[in-house]
Amino acid sequence: MSENEQQGNTDEKEEGMARKALHMFPPGVLWKFILVGLLGFFTQYFVLTYIDKTLDVDITTWPFWLSVEAGIIVTFVLNDQWVFKTDYENTIWIRFLSYEGTLFIGAVFQWIIFIVFYGYFLFVGNRFWANAWAVFFATIWNYIIMKRFIFKGEKDENSGDGRRRIGKRPGGAPLEKE
Repeated sequence: MSENEQQGNTDEKEEGMARKALHMFPPGVLWKFILVGLLGFFTQYFVLTYIDKTLDVDITTWPFWLSVEAGIIVTFVLNDQWVFKTDYENTIWIRFLSYEGTLFIGAVFQWIIFIVFYGYFLFVGNRFWANAWAVFFATIWNYIIMKRFIFKGEKDENSGDGRRRIGKRPGGAPLEKE
């Protein structure tokens, strides 16, 4: 095989990988996902702060978990109706329970990464950077699982590219329900 042919094969492989990455992480959807996550964080923070300022209770008990659930509900609605909006295969309740489960697994994943980075690897003793990287990896996990399994829609078999369609086919024809 000549050097030019080898270079051509390498270029095709890199182009294919780039196409797959863009399909999995389209910039507009990824930025929306990150924005929604930040909104969920601030929702949790403000609910917890409000309870702390208005009620005389220990915020490490039920108020903490109530604020977490408030953030989860806000992010679920926005992810469902804005970030990943499509014609869904599952009911809203199945998506919501799957979302809760994914976030729980993501939190465990984040905790493990934090412990490894904080105690044993790279950022020993640096809580900020260990947590930042743990959040980064958990966010990727959450995004991939949500995009692939929770907020998946019906595939448009007539498009030939396997992409998911939102409500209508190219040209304005509505999607048929099976």
